[in-house]
Amino acid sequence: MIEQHFYTRDRRGIFSKTPGYDTVAKSANLQDEFIINTLHDLCFYEAPASLAGEEDLSKYPKALFCVNTEEGSMVIGESAFVGRDYTGERNRYFTHNYIIPEEEKDDYIKNPERIIYSEGFINNYDINEGHVIPEVKEIRKAEFLSGNSSIEEMYSKASINEEIFVNIIKASFHAAQYGKKIYIVLDCDNNLIADISREILKYLYRVLPFKVRRKIGFITYMKAPKSKSLINIIFLCKGSIKRINTELKAGYIFDIPNKEFYIDGIDKEKHLFIDFAINNVENVQVLNDFFSKVDHNKLEESLNLRRYDDILNVDNERNSVKKPLNKNANKDEKKQHNSFKEYDKAQENRLVKIIKMLIYKIKAALKSS
Repeated sequence: MIEQHFYTRDRRGIFSKTPGYDTVAKSANLQDEFIINTLHDLCFYEAPASLAGEEDLSKYPKALFCVNTEEGSMVIGESAFVGRDYTGERNRYFTHNYIIPEEEKDDYIKNPERIIYSEGFINNYDINEGHVIPEVKEIRKAEFLSGNSSIEEMYSKASINEEIFVNIIKASFHAAQYGKKIYIVLDCDNNLIADISREILKYLYRVLPFKVRRKIGFITYMKAPKSKSLINIIFLCKGSIKRINTELKAGYIFDIPNKEFYIDGIDKEKHLFIDFAINNVENVQVLNDFFSKVDHNKLEESLNLRRYDDILNVDNERNSVKKPLNKNANKDEKKQHNSFKEYDKAQENRLVKIIKMLIYKIKAALKSS
């Protein structure tokens, strides 16, 4: 079962009896230590500066996030700007988390659209209803959001091309392997950032092996770059990065509006795996079959992009070896067939000779009599 957790500013919370931000409700079996050490760090939100004073809540981007925890569980959550708090004077945000246990999360790992297009997040709660909320069987998926847009349509909406997308794929391997941060500044209005980031994530997760998916986390909106230990892929509004500091340089920056890319450490090589993934990006079954095979064989260095190149290299070599072997086999079959024909012909000639000899002897015997 999937546990739930609510966090916001209120008169009191579970861990604090004074006004302020705190956990206001949780599922009964959710451990306090996990809430304080892991969940609280994921509960944050800052509204875009351009929306200061805006009262239309629909204009504020929601921040969907997903992380894989050290305990083995997965957290899928959403933070939203929800306007005035109980005092009617201060603004607040609300975070709703779903905590998927380790034994259930692979269904989400292997079907990432269940994460990216998850819904059912609430943005308000009356603490008078109590601090305990039920577990749920599954997280609903917003089918109408996932759509059927192609990767080319995604490129167009996000103002990127295949080269940029390939570099984001390479960066994602480094995020899984080394904990690198990936900052993606989108060239769009604030109210579109959640939709466009989801479009990118849909195709990005589709081409990432299961092992990589289990190691990375994302958030669809941040006001400004902020380092969170479990979040690797961070989507930002344009103008969010004011200056490049050493912390940002330690990761990768894709500033799409300004066409500035700080990607030192990402190789410029062509990779068999990436070619394979891009060529099959619209064929989810082919990709999942390949990732399942890798999972089953317990690949060593499974976060290393080159290991996936090696697997495809071996497969290609096997296929190229099979063809001449088949030709040789056909040649052998032909030789064998011809030898059988020659043998049959020799036997036939031998029989003819014997018959002729018998006829000759019979004729000779008749003459002598």
